[in-house]
Amino acid sequence: MTPEQILTYARLTTLVLCIGGATYLDLKIRRVPNEWWISWAKPALFLLCLELWALEADWTVWLTASAVVAYASTAVIGRPTLNDVKNGNPEDVLVSIWYLVSAVGLVFGVLRHLTPLMDGLGFGSLVDCNYCSTTAEIQASYLWGQMIVIGAVLLFFEMCYQLRMLHGGADAKGMMFVALCLPGWGAIPAAGEAMMPPAISLLIWAAMSFLILPLYVFIMNLKSGDAGNLKMAWHARRLPLSVIESRHVWLLDEVMEGADGEKKLVTHMRPRRGGRNENKLSEVLTELEELGIEKAWTTEKYPFMAFLMAGIVPLIFIADPILFLLNLFGLP
Repeated sequence: MTPEQILTYARLTTLVLCIGGATYLDLKIRRVPNEWWISWAKPALFLLCLELWALEADWTVWLTASAVVAYASTAVIGRPTLNDVKNGNPEDVLVSIWYLVSAVGLVFGVLRHLTPLMDGLGFGSLVDCNYCSTTAEIQASYLWGQMIVIGAVLLFFEMCYQLRMLHGGADAKGMMFVALCLPGWGAIPAAGEAMMPPAISLLIWAAMSFLILPLYVFIMNLKSGDAGNLKMAWHARRLPLSVIESRHVWLLDEVMEGADGEKKLVTHMRPRRGGRNENKLSEVLTELEELGIEKAWTTEKYPFMAFLMAGIVPLIFIADPILFLLNLFGLP
């Protein structure tokens, strides 16, 4: 095995163990504590440092990588403010110094590596460089560019979280961990000419695995004899009222009073966030029971981590989903 293969397999093992454990916690308690991500970030960063050491990265690459890690750390330790530094909290002062030193390294990295990187990518004319960089300079700039790509991927995931494309904080932290743990395709045989970073590819695979969910729900409703209501059977399941409070589900049924004063059952297609079904669940269940209802439509609170874990399999054996789809349909 080559050193690159050893690093790749170690990273994949770390990825599977971390996301697998996070999936278990998400299913069990519906949260993944920050301590989990901090603990598993250590082996991921150790492997990144091993790679930089083996490739003899210069100090600007190291500090650019440090800047990327510093940015990712804000998801679990927050961002110290000027008031925090003025108050003299040792942790805030050390973190602020870390940010400052990393920012200096990032600036010098731009000055040292941007021109060779553009030259190596064939855009030397944009930086007034007529293919003047040496092979060693271009290779070093590629490594620096990889750190910049990791930072861009981290920024993308934070934007997804802020725009509510990733609904949970653990989901965003999980994707940031993937970006640090698997910064490149390395020695994954299926990668080939991958078009996207591994973390973005895993996000797409996770989203594609979510498409299997309606079929699974419909089959389960067929088994329980609740598939007659096609409007609901593909995305919701009927559960006994007695077990709903102990399950991680959203209640879709509720009792409403009509214009004639008569109470009737109303079923919603989507859960109503912040409504009585969420804030006064026991009261709503009592009303359903008084109406003579034994089972109610619910939709599971499926954790994103489960789909992320499922996406690791095609990530390893198929790699880039976009390249796979292009090849599948014979597109260039």
